Amino acid sequence: MFNENSIPRGPFRTELRRREWLKVAGGMMLAPSLLGAAAEDWKAKAKQNLRLAVTSNTFAGLALEQAAAKIKELGFGGVLTDFAFADVRFDPLQPDWQALKSIRAAFDRHGIGIVGLMGYTNIVDPDAERRKRGDAKLEFLIANWKRLGCPQVSTETGTLNTKSEWLESPENATEAAYQQCRAALERLARQAEQTGAILSIEAYWRNVIGSIDRAERLFRDVKSPALKLVMDPCNYFRKEDLPNMQAMLEDMFKRLGSQVAIAHAKDVKAAPDGTDLPAAGLGVLDYPLYLRLLAQLDRPLDLVVEHVTAADVPRARDYVLAQMEKV
Repeated sequence: MFNENSIPRGPFRTELRRREWLKVAGGMMLAPSLLGAAAEDWKAKAKQNLRLAVTSNTFAGLALEQAAAKIKELGFGGVLTDFAFADVRFDPLQPDWQALKSIRAAFDRHGIGIVGLMGYTNIVDPDAERRKRGDAKLEFLIANWKRLGCPQVSTETGTLNTKSEWLESPENATEAAYQQCRAALERLARQAEQTGAILSIEAYWRNVIGSIDRAERLFRDVKSPALKLVMDPCNYFRKEDLPNMQAMLEDMFKRLGSQVAIAHAKDVKAAPDGTDLPAAGLGVLDYPLYLRLLAQLDRPLDLVVEHVTAADVPRARDYVLAQMEKV
């Protein structure tokens, strides 16, 4: 979260001091106990720096006050939000500023900070009118983030599939698709530079930026301090990649880690048509390795629990916390 003081103290903001390295007597070689201390250090870093948040749309079926109270009750200090609840909603394309004021006031009353704005849209949508609406939403969030409460604006990188923004298209892998996506993201990143916003992209193997290679290329081609990455490793794995998960995770962080601005907590598993992306703990993601790699970035990051039903949030939350003990 961007305002750390808004995070309530408790089991989800455990203040742990970095453990001191064991002293090694002169002339002694590094002992296994010293290596153990190093492992414990990354565990402490994970607990100290990874701040659990949740997607507010998980609770969209509740009235605003109920949703905010529930998020607080579950121990979360932050939300990635689209400002939509059963009784009040803020639409960037038809902004009702009083509705926004009500939502932010409810979050504030319950000590909930906004860690990200959901700007997800298909930036290469083949349907020109849909693409225009998506662009308008992103541009609004980038321009008005101070009133909205957070500079972090997240989006997917889009697909040329005409039916769904979440389905692949053979054209996604073409150079033309990459150039269209790059141009759109560069334009938005330059706008974000002007307002102080952060545009964070979420790669997905069914989208144009769907691999480590393409994500790395994008950051090389678009040199902007305003363009960053949503780290969600589950999105990079095709079904055939799952047996090579550990090596891919390490490569992912080696090549993209410096760009990470926010992270997601969900899971991945094989499916007949590729992969499914269930809630954390319901797939095969190597969570101890994922959390260790996040900890090794050695900076505060919000880790957003997503792809979860309201009823399943306590289990998913506890699963992620339990995995921190294995880092």
